[in-house]
Amino acid sequence: MRMRFLLSGLTIVALGASIVFPRPGVANAETAAQFQLGCKFSHQRRADPIVSPGRRSMHVHDFFGNRSTSARSRYRSMLTSSTTCGLSTDTAAYWSPSLVRPSGRLVKPVKMSVAYRNDPARYRTTRPFPRNFRLIAGGVGMYPHFFWNCARDDSSRKLRRPPECGSDRLVAHVRFPNCSDGRIDSRNHRSHLAYPVRQRCPGTHPTKLPFLALNIYYPGGASGPGYKLSDGSVAPHADFWNTWNQTALVRLVRRCLQRGIGCGMQAN
Repeated sequence: MRMRFLLSGLTIVALGASIVFPRPGVANAETAAQFQLGCKFSHQRRADPIVSPGRRSMHVHDFFGNRSTSARSRYRSMLTSSTTCGLSTDTAAYWSPSLVRPSGRLVKPVKMSVAYRNDPARYRTTRPFPRNFRLIAGGVGMYPHFFWNCARDDSSRKLRRPPECGSDRLVAHVRFPNCSDGRIDSRNHRSHLAYPVRQRCPGTHPTKLPFLALNIYYPGGASGPGYKLSDGSVAPHADFWNTWNQTALVRLVRRCLQRGIGCGMQAN
């Protein structure tokens, strides 16, 4: 099956289902080029195929995107699975520690959104993630690369702890580094990537990959004092495993990020 992305006269053809993005805008220094995806919650499992492959993880995670993700997942098995994301070719896996109520019960998140951005906006040499690429971002000591707020908050409100949102949705945000040293993984699953410095990738990590801005939404009424994550902290982190249909990812990066175009959002 063929998939077409219509971008103001530009057509992307890839494998998968049909999708049409809204009319894009051209990126500038203030509005980085990006494409966005909405992904429904898939499952909760005591698994982490990056940190604890083949065995139970230390805590429970919420999984989005690839429906098959488990401790025993392998790259090839992930490629044949379906996804909860609005774009069928995004069979990548995204996960984060589960939110825990003061009573000890787990909260089931509603959805996740992720933006793939060309950032810094003026440095348009973004490369697609390599096949089987793995990365962890956020967590204790990494503020402001993680933060919390409520869905209807002003975007400048970036809190270290889950606020009281009442009937509004609580949102956990994780921002991934995007400057690579060329490896697909590292021993701590972090050091192969670095954040840009003064709008440039550092010499030790010269290759610019897509900047991932990941947001997890929890249902109204699940927020406030006493809420924490399953790893015992209030500092959200997230894992990303590139098991995309690689042809589709490469074409999206070329057409949207390398050309400096905002390609809209495909939700689910």
